[in-house]
Amino acid sequence: MKNFRHLSPLGAGGTGDAHLFKDETTDMLFAFKKYSPKGSNDTDDTFRRFVDEIKILFKLSHPNIVRIYNYYLYPEAKSGYLQMEYVEGISIDKFESKLGKDWATIFKEIIYAFEYLEENKILHRDIRPSNILIDKDENVKIIDFGFGKKLEVEEIGGRSIFLNWPVSQLPNETQLEGIYSHQTEIYFVGKLFQNILRDLGKETDFKFNYIVDKMIKINPTERFKSFNEISQFISAGIISEINFSRIEKESYKHFADALVSHISYYNDKYDPINDIDVILSRLGVLIRNSSLETYIQDNSQLVRCFIKGGYGFDSKRDINVSHVKDFYQLIVRLEPYKQKIVLDNLYTRLASINVIIDDGLPF
Repeated sequence: MKNFRHLSPLGAGGTGDAHLFKDETTDMLFAFKKYSPKGSNDTDDTFRRFVDEIKILFKLSHPNIVRIYNYYLYPEAKSGYLQMEYVEGISIDKFESKLGKDWATIFKEIIYAFEYLEENKILHRDIRPSNILIDKDENVKIIDFGFGKKLEVEEIGGRSIFLNWPVSQLPNETQLEGIYSHQTEIYFVGKLFQNILRDLGKETDFKFNYIVDKMIKINPTERFKSFNEISQFISAGIISEINFSRIEKESYKHFADALVSHISYYNDKYDPINDIDVILSRLGVLIRNSSLETYIQDNSQLVRCFIKGGYGFDSKRDINVSHVKDFYQLIVRLEPYKQKIVLDNLYTRLASINVIIDDGLPF
């Protein structure tokens, strides 16, 4: 049992109501979402969506995505509660900075959050201004995964394609083929931002206008293929603004040159690891196991710190352990946004390596 005190209602929707509670033990505020569907929404499918939202949120840990703390399910009564981080803020379309945060930073936080969802194979599927909040510290918080979907390995997209914030024209893959994928979410995020900038009168002087323009292409072949690709474009655009020291640049260059030169090709596709914690964990293990060596003894272990899929590599033992250690220490001490810039630049180089497609034919 926990001692929660009800403070106020936060809002109501078709599938439930949200309320603000205070934990009297910790003095923390929480938003509780109560499953309470209205009218025709009271179906087994709606309750399954509520359970799916719990499953999705429990897998996520990102500063720009609302955090879930606990859940309370009562399937016999087809009811339940979702205990979440309380976001004291406003929807993105009503945001006016009082702390000096610019729209370019807001845009980057949104892209990075959706890149994280993409990496975890989760579609939001309900991209609208009210589901992207700006909290009291002016940080982006993406909320409401009630229509979200966790993709299985073999899936490339999801349905429920008309749940998004309305736009004047749907992208071709949705309108013509009924496909909803992460590339479709790129379109909706781009359209949302385009409309906000237009309402603010900033559509001509926004720093990343060229990125938004490509995000909202109707034809998916002309659009960005992934949020990770957008992230790399952002890093390329701001790299000149970041002051890396000479030693930091040399640590990056020595490591990047060695890694890129020892990967011969990728099998079927280029599939990088974008989770910084996974990368650092694997690099740490490799460095510990190589502490008595001058050179990395198994180059494949180093490649696997960054690449998921199959690849060919040069087994020559000439990658200095010291260069790997310097790169690891560089990443660890950098601020998160600088970590991302370094990795994006590394992945831009890794993406230039050839991909060999195996068509399964014997000749």
